[in-house]
Amino acid sequence: MKFHLVPAAAIVLLLSGCGMPEEDQVFDEMTVRDVADAIDRKETFAVYFGFEACPWCAEAEPVLKEEALKADMRVGYVDTRKDPSWKSNTDLADYDLVLRYFGEYLSYDNDGVKHLYTPHVFFVRDGKTVSEHEGTCENHNAAERKMNDSERSELAEVYRHGFELLIQN
Repeated sequence: MKFHLVPAAAIVLLLSGCGMPEEDQVFDEMTVRDVADAIDRKETFAVYFGFEACPWCAEAEPVLKEEALKADMRVGYVDTRKDPSWKSNTDLADYDLVLRYFGEYLSYDNDGVKHLYTPHVFFVRDGKTVSEHEGTCENHNAAERKMNDSERSELAEVYRHGFELLIQN
């Protein structure tokens, strides 16, 4: 699968089970292997790692979507729980590739293992990560509360900056 930077208006993709209008779709499903191949081809793209039941993802995804639409860009989406047997992001197929390409940006878990926490968005330009962001905002705990307007604005600015790095000449 070749994945590259494409304006959102140029692709119409309706993800199964999603009732949003086609023009509102910005996410393209990818595997870790797809992401690695795109990096190896030195492509420019944004990719979001997350999963449906993740409360932080539920908070971050609409902000990411809004900023992607404003930037007229698509975002790759890696579902870290696509397989019901995956109970941790480290169970993700090809997790070794996540470590190889993004390991320097990952946090350590309580056992000292590099862990892909979600949501995690990587902005990759010409095959190199130029920006990334894990979670929502520093003091936000999605298990306890929704982001406030200030936090949403802060997160939007992080994503906006990432997209700007991808589209600058």
